[in-house]
Amino acid sequence: MSSPHDSLFTALTALSTDQIHQAGQRYTPGIDPDAPNLRIESLFTAIENVACGVRARARFQSVLDELSEAWKRAKSCSQRPDVLQQRVDDTTAFLSPMMVRLRAREASAGEEWSDLLSSIESDLSADMDHWREEEAKSQPTDGESGYSSASNTIHSNISDIGRCLTIVREEKDYIQSPAFKVLSDPLLLVSGEWGTGKTHLLCDYTQDRIDRNQATALVLAKNFQGKVVAQVCSRIEAGGTVASIFDRLEKLAAQTADRAVVILDGVNEGGRREWLEGVTAFQALVANRPNIGLIVTCRTPFESIAIKRKDLDRFHKVVHFGFDDQEFDAQAEFFRYYKLPLPEVPLLDREFSRPLTLKLICQSLESLTGRKLKQGFAGIASGQKG
Repeated sequence: MSSPHDSLFTALTALSTDQIHQAGQRYTPGIDPDAPNLRIESLFTAIENVACGVRARARFQSVLDELSEAWKRAKSCSQRPDVLQQRVDDTTAFLSPMMVRLRAREASAGEEWSDLLSSIESDLSADMDHWREEEAKSQPTDGESGYSSASNTIHSNISDIGRCLTIVREEKDYIQSPAFKVLSDPLLLVSGEWGTGKTHLLCDYTQDRIDRNQATALVLAKNFQGKVVAQVCSRIEAGGTVASIFDRLEKLAAQTADRAVVILDGVNEGGRREWLEGVTAFQALVANRPNIGLIVTCRTPFESIAIKRKDLDRFHKVVHFGFDDQEFDAQAEFFRYYKLPLPEVPLLDREFSRPLTLKLICQSLESLTGRKLKQGFAGIASGQKG
């Protein structure tokens, strides 16, 4: 990082660190490396992709590596191996220019990525159709054994082609997701009900970026009133204009591997009028600065109250559901951390997928032993709906 920008990075770090300290007690216990920390992959990917940097590129590279390995196994059974090999090579070669163009907010780069994948999918589908026809021809007649080396080869070929198709189709699905769209249009709204851990997720993300020397401004909306944009900028550079500070931030981020990211957390918790205008202003400030992304969090169901409709429509949206779909893993992690036995009756209610709920339960039970602990578990379990 060049020295003229050191003071700006230092000021951003000071602001964000102060906000992290004011975020309140964590739902998962501190920064203990053994504390519960189940990663919600789709949510993390969307948040990290706002920066359109090293980790976004690494994800694409991982997909390409996976496809390359699968294609090596499938190439010998393709009906158009040379054509498909060229398509795979073209897709690999497109990664670097695509990342540059996505960072510059060229949505057409994503469309070209999709076209390349569709071409591969088309040829692989033709191969699959061929081997399905061969499979039909090889079906044993009455009295014949169901096994032959030829049918075994056909099934193997279908499996190898199918693996390639699965990789390509999953990537095409990813292109339709908010996580992909924020690469070229870095406006992300993270919503979710109370207690799901939105604030501390963004605090952890901010700290991770600070540790990697990436410019990040974390703002807890509840801490700023009145002219909130001017207040935030005065914390970064006293006396500087809002436009000049964002111009400096744009120049700073242009020299780093990731975009700068501004995070407005809990806009429903600040003054309604101030933050309605604040979100509009921050959107405008990043609109023509391709190296700055914006993440906003808001508690459900207050999105339409805390954010103007036209602004809300501009965001790509993801929802933090807490530990939904991995609630049993989460419960096991929390009870293990607090040195509590797993409850005999599963905690099935959706409330128990929330980090805050699990933390409060564990803290209320950790001092109990014997019969009182069993009674505590019984009371919690009996309070479930249904």
